[in-house]
Amino acid sequence: MDVRLKLVSILAVCLTFSACKLLGTQKNTVNQRTTYKIINPDEVVIDRLGDGTSAQIRFTTQEDALCELFYYSQDPAETPSESAPVRVACSGADTARAEFNETVAGIKSESIYNFGIFVWTVAGTKEQGEVLVVRERVNGSGAIRNRAGAYEEILLARFNVPLRTAEIQKARLDPPMTAQSMLGRSGANLGCGPSLDEQSWMSRAAVGKGGLSGLAMRGFAFADATETESRILASFNALQFGNPEWEWTYQTPEQNNVLVKIRPPGRLTSVEVSQRTRTALAEVKLSDAEASISLDTGYPLTVAWQWDNVPATSFVHIWIGKSGETGSVHCAFDPKSGRGSLTPETFSGLPPGKHSLVIELESIVFHAASGWLERAVDWRSLKLEKS
Repeated sequence: MDVRLKLVSILAVCLTFSACKLLGTQKNTVNQRTTYKIINPDEVVIDRLGDGTSAQIRFTTQEDALCELFYYSQDPAETPSESAPVRVACSGADTARAEFNETVAGIKSESIYNFGIFVWTVAGTKEQGEVLVVRERVNGSGAIRNRAGAYEEILLARFNVPLRTAEIQKARLDPPMTAQSMLGRSGANLGCGPSLDEQSWMSRAAVGKGGLSGLAMRGFAFADATETESRILASFNALQFGNPEWEWTYQTPEQNNVLVKIRPPGRLTSVEVSQRTRTALAEVKLSDAEASISLDTGYPLTVAWQWDNVPATSFVHIWIGKSGETGSVHCAFDPKSGRGSLTPETFSGLPPGKHSLVIELESIVFHAASGWLERAVDWRSLKLEKS
């Protein structure tokens, strides 16, 4: 039998058992087997790294062995699937050893996986090897996921990059949503239309602090958060752009020390607005007066930008005027396009006077392993004077 088919066959047998053995505080084995001759199942540790798109797998064996890793999504609607998992060669693939520290890259922060370890000894063959499959579990100490894999409660973190602030709340989802449905609802339709005064589903779902306390942030931005009756707030003296590590620790009624790793927010590195002339918009400083330009209704309005650290779910929004008022405009563009153009017809309905122009980069990331949803905004603004 082909080795790959053999591996899938072994995995299929392992998954027919319904009982699960607890493995540590965060993971449990999918297969019921409790007696291993090669793997030490109680010493397996799996941790997400950095922004959640890679994982570290550490384990030991009872004698020198060779190994192969594989993983697949717990959601049957996602890929890779159980029947076609992604296989990853262990480092030093031809070197037998008893201690392994492996990294799996290219996974999605918004997905939950089952990780598999396949080992065999030098004296034996792959057909005589052992398979251990470990189920990744949500460990945000506050997020709740039902049996179907949908989230009933999550933790929200909303960042405002220019203001250097973060707001944290718990959100209750009714009905429960999967990670993909959350990200889908957070998206925007590309193009332009009237700017409507609407509240996001995130704001409607927020229900309070959710029992979190003592939140401290270290790495990308340092802060010890403060608590109000309904939310947790943090203010940062500085943001260390280029530092990919951002660790948050906090307490809940169930756990005294919870550690999660949060992705630093995306940002705009430059913005230019053009009609007859080109105007560069500097980073927002609240102490500075807002720039102002004339709006010529005979020319398109073009906005160009550069960006850094944007995730897959992200948008550049352009607002002209106040939401819900006559002639107001909202446009959404793909950040990686680098520019967006508004035709004169788009803003022809604006009445004469001064109107705000806001260019906002919105970044949304869901960390499925911890149940944290991040929404970050970075923005520039100026005044348009229409005669």
